[in-house]
Amino acid sequence: LPNIAFNRAMDAPWAMLQADIENVLTVASGFGDKSPEALAAYREKKTLGERAKVRGNVALIYAQGPMFKGANLFTEMSGATSYEMMRRDLQIALESPAIDAIMLCLDTPGGEAHGCDELAHAIFAARSIKPIESYVSGFAASAGYWLASATDKITVSDLSSVGSIGVVMGVADKQKAKESGVIEFVSSQSPHKRPDVQTDEGRAKVQQFVDAMGDVFVSAVAKHRNVSVETVLEKFGGGGMEVGANAVKAGMADYTGQFDAALSQLSMRGKNSRFLKG
Repeated sequence: LPNIAFNRAMDAPWAMLQADIENVLTVASGFGDKSPEALAAYREKKTLGERAKVRGNVALIYAQGPMFKGANLFTEMSGATSYEMMRRDLQIALESPAIDAIMLCLDTPGGEAHGCDELAHAIFAARSIKPIESYVSGFAASAGYWLASATDKITVSDLSSVGSIGVVMGVADKQKAKESGVIEFVSSQSPHKRPDVQTDEGRAKVQQFVDAMGDVFVSAVAKHRNVSVETVLEKFGGGGMEVGANAVKAGMADYTGQFDAALSQLSMRGKNSRFLKG
């Protein structure tokens, strides 16, 4: 079987911690070894459901593990989260009359860049409908922080880390491809479709593409956190991570605290919001 999962993982731009990208590639590399029968059996044993839970009048939407654009068998097998699934949960929470507020619960190294921007935009727009906040227990790195930044407020536990703003993209080594006997042809009308990263020009093309995606990320964080792009570049870690109170001091998060306290405060915000709108 052609390993479609691995090929897609290799080609995708990522907003995720480097070690976790390597873990995803490791999982994907073995995905193609599964027979259709084995995959069918796995699907029968595991049911894909929404992750949203309800505590009182607050919907809890989870972003855990690596994140991908779509919900599929690969996200199930790797213990990942899909933006598609989170978007459905968000819409259900917004439409439910029993829900006054929404909390995004994050513990993720980040994920695929594609799809993250759309979900972040939806989260940012949801702020005008119901209060929506983030609670970070562990990591909200890269794409995870992109999503967290779109909420009204971010609370982090004392040892949680946020940041890693930036985009990473892996490009296959042509020399290694030649050694394996694979020769790739690209249409002459599209000279930049497969830039040769062995050359300065090729590396510059890939860098230009990654920088353009990074600009989108930085601009989104600046908009969400109501600060300038310069502030994000200078004070938000420069691609690194900040822990707990340091993240709050830098302006990357709003509070340090524990989940139950953050949930209680958000619940009250939701009730007050309903009263004011009613």
